[in-house]
Amino acid sequence: MPRSWFWMLWLVVGLGLSACSSLPRHHAVPAALVDQADIPGLKEVRYIVGDAPDMARLSRDVADTWPRERAWLQSQGRPTEPLPPSHILALSGGGDKGAFGAGLLNGWTAAGTRPEFLLVTGISTGALIAPFAFLGPKYDGKLKQLYTNTSPKELVRLRGILAALTQDHVADTAPLRDLLRKHIDQAFLDEIATEYRKGRELWISTTNLDARQRVIWNMTKLAASRHPRAVDLFHDIMLASAAIPGAFPPVMIEVEADGKSYHEMHVDGGAMAQVFVYPPNLHLAELAKTGGGTRQRHLYVVMNARIDPEWAETERRVFSIASRAISSMINTQGIGDLYRIYLTAERDDVSFRLAYIPADFAHPHNEEFDSAFMKALYARGYGMALQGYPWHTQPPGFEEEFGKGARK
Repeated sequence: MPRSWFWMLWLVVGLGLSACSSLPRHHAVPAALVDQADIPGLKEVRYIVGDAPDMARLSRDVADTWPRERAWLQSQGRPTEPLPPSHILALSGGGDKGAFGAGLLNGWTAAGTRPEFLLVTGISTGALIAPFAFLGPKYDGKLKQLYTNTSPKELVRLRGILAALTQDHVADTAPLRDLLRKHIDQAFLDEIATEYRKGRELWISTTNLDARQRVIWNMTKLAASRHPRAVDLFHDIMLASAAIPGAFPPVMIEVEADGKSYHEMHVDGGAMAQVFVYPPNLHLAELAKTGGGTRQRHLYVVMNARIDPEWAETERRVFSIASRAISSMINTQGIGDLYRIYLTAERDDVSFRLAYIPADFAHPHNEEFDSAFMKALYARGYGMALQGYPWHTQPPGFEEEFGKGARK
């Protein structure tokens, strides 16, 4: 699908083309009950970012990983004091540019220096990578296949531009759901549950569009629940995190509030953030000090995007101008996310490492999910990691903006 189609959808929405009747849906959670909504039998698997009770529960859940990890280390005859250094991986959105992150991870494995990550987070295309990255190098082949040998028709099915006026999407993601069903089954979730018992965590973020809230889903806790709906909900969350509003269908998640059933509309986590680690109001250093989790911590942020301004001549056409403006907003949002993550890591004494698509990568990108583009980008990420990726220790422009006082 040409990239301009995605931006055209945003423009259609922005112009308020609402003359056509909307599709029927179950009622959204009333504003007064939003904080009470939960999934029956799975109340503890998600956190509403900014909600005080949920943030307190997230802090407790993070602290709970350390006893589990110590029990696992002890069972393996390994020392538990101090805890070994932890490694955190954050994977950004970026559509088919996720091929960069997939290639980097696989090249990192080939270099023999890839660590095991105690926490992996993902948004959008990063949410599609994250479960495989979490389970480690044994799934490198799956990642390579997904980002180099998957054709556009195996991911989405185009429905025509008129669907933008009468439906809630123009590209059906049923093929992608089928792909997830093929690769992520109960056995896959059982593997994730095993890692949960070791104190490891996998988080994916979506956007609750009705409430305009960012939601963090604890996918390890979901996998460990063995709930009958766990596999389907796992797929729903991954699809929702990657559901570009208007282009892909939203995912309706059934919840209960005040004894009644409602539907939450969840879409791309990138609608709220391009990349995340943990909310800044989780004070990790203080929590570790009081909860027995003090250790060295190393954060690796993989941006599946170019960070430089990426010059392009803009045509004097509505869709060209709108596309360029929106892509600029997404780019600057991502840089803002990096600044927030970096400052939070500084506060909590977590080392910061950043990777992103280099400015000199200029392979033609004729459409979304362009196979040739994805293969070239995968190869670039793989090659850079194999040679020893030159991780950046600050967000772009940070030193120029704030001086040389920041930690190197």
